[in-house]
Amino acid sequence: MSMILVIGCGFVGEKAAELFHAQGHDVVGTTHSEVSAWRIGAAHGWRVMPCDVSRVDSVQALRDSIGPVDAVIHCASSGRGGVEMYEKVYLNGMKHLASVFPEAWLLYTSSTSVYSQMDGSTVDETTPADPDRETGRLLRAAEEVALQRGGAVARLAGIYGPGRSFLLKNLLEGKSAIEVCESAPVGRLINQIHVEDAAGALVHLVTKRLAGIWNIVDDAQLTQRVCLERLATLFGVPIPDVRAPDAARKRGWSHKHVSNQKLRDSGWSPMYPDYFTALQNDVALVSSIFAEVDASGETPLPRSENIVLMGLMGCGKSSVGRITARLLGFQFIDTDHLISDAAGCTIPEIFAKEGEQGFRQRESAVLRSLIGTRHAVIATGGGIITRSVNLPLLKHLGFITWLEANVDLLVRRTSGNNDRPLLRGEEPPKQKLESLLLQRGPIYQSMADLRIQTDELTQEESAYGVAESARIFFAKRRSDVGTVD
Repeated sequence: MSMILVIGCGFVGEKAAELFHAQGHDVVGTTHSEVSAWRIGAAHGWRVMPCDVSRVDSVQALRDSIGPVDAVIHCASSGRGGVEMYEKVYLNGMKHLASVFPEAWLLYTSSTSVYSQMDGSTVDETTPADPDRETGRLLRAAEEVALQRGGAVARLAGIYGPGRSFLLKNLLEGKSAIEVCESAPVGRLINQIHVEDAAGALVHLVTKRLAGIWNIVDDAQLTQRVCLERLATLFGVPIPDVRAPDAARKRGWSHKHVSNQKLRDSGWSPMYPDYFTALQNDVALVSSIFAEVDASGETPLPRSENIVLMGLMGCGKSSVGRITARLLGFQFIDTDHLISDAAGCTIPEIFAKEGEQGFRQRESAVLRSLIGTRHAVIATGGGIITRSVNLPLLKHLGFITWLEANVDLLVRRTSGNNDRPLLRGEEPPKQKLESLLLQRGPIYQSMADLRIQTDELTQEESAYGVAESARIFFAKRRSDVGTVD
């Protein structure tokens, strides 16, 4: 077991500290403020302390409190600061850590922005890094502090993950552009890394004591144009306009492919080899960005031209959904059927093997797989709204209709069905359904674009109401927003 000091428990640092802790290491993390140190410390099983790495007295006070350490990882951020903050936090911060913790193995987290190539070439750790901005030169100077001590430099590509994806957020908010110039006529190459893979790479370097320079980037070789066009098609938003590169970028504009081959050869491999794999498999990535866009209120969340049916078991989602699909010429999709097909067994068997939690995870995965679907009626499971991560996805997937029915009617409809695991307990079915309605009803109501009380309606009447309401909804959005296809 080693004593690991993580300076800066931000987006990557906190993940790395948690991984070190999970491996059994003694971890101390730091943040700039006492408030954030308390918040992060309360959420984890390792110590978090305030420290201003730009001040040598603050670093010394930290050393006096925790004693010697085996390794130090500098992950602190300059925030939105410019050259002055870069010098204080990065260069001076590394000098302070090297002098106050002379026994420690040092790892400095730098950036692939130090490669200023603009010709679309592939760069690796042997490629000259000669930044054309003062901020980049300060990063290089901070790198040298670690290298001169026999430590490591991790050059991270653009970091994304749950709650942070400027690429997707800017696209959804209409702020993206495809940047082209003479050296990049079809758009520059983009280099990214998922936060989990970035943190895992830092742990890999520290635990194996891999000195030298290391590029931390995924396997993709995507141009900005290809990536944004694919995202725009997937989420049903306009393809961004073309413009010249932003000359005011803090770390400069470049056009290169950063290679991760050296890191791969050392035994590391990414969980998410490219951005689109992460969109599909990261449970919270897309949902969190949807939630941010929706909460900001600046731009309406894109709504795919589908109809999403929700409600308690027995409310008629499948039967009404099939009729609605026929009326509109849409395909019909039942999420429970997709889950069963993927698992190769029935819903009750999934509950028996994996419990409700396992089923809900499968349900969320199926929901993510439907991103990009158009012209479908989607019947969802009654409990799909119980996971908050699903709610932004449901809202994006289409026009949401809550099919509501009297509990006595629901009991009659479900009494002879043995495929309802939640009704198999000791609690009487009516009591269970009443309890579920009490829990889920407010969520159904808050999510629904349309609420239909089906007790006095035939299935055909309910379907007609859903179909006509959806037609009006999407016609209005086409007129107002222009982002639905």
